[in-house]
Amino acid sequence: MTTQTLPVGATKHHTEATLKARHQEALDIFEAWCDRCRDCGGSDLRAAELQRDEAWDWVERTKADLDLYRSVLCQRGTVWGRTAPHRRSGVIGHG
Repeated sequence: MTTQTLPVGATKHHTEATLKARHQEALDIFEAWCDRCRDCGGSDLRAAELQRDEAWDWVERTKADLDLYRSVLCQRGTVWGRTAPHRRSGVIGHG
């Protein structure tokens, strides 16, 4: 496969939506290669299996990128003086 997902942080244009779209695209490609493996045989089967395995690697990379994005950029921090993450409840806490 020639498709490459750049790591999170390597570019500034990643959003959760773009990473989700890339992951879904990777899943779709993997499914297509799985279908191809079911439909062919012989040497074509071996080539399709190799492509399917590479597609699965891409699925795992895109999932890792999405998980990393969510853990780094979407994680709510704790409020100073508190141990639990601050949730938006509409109430401002006093510490």
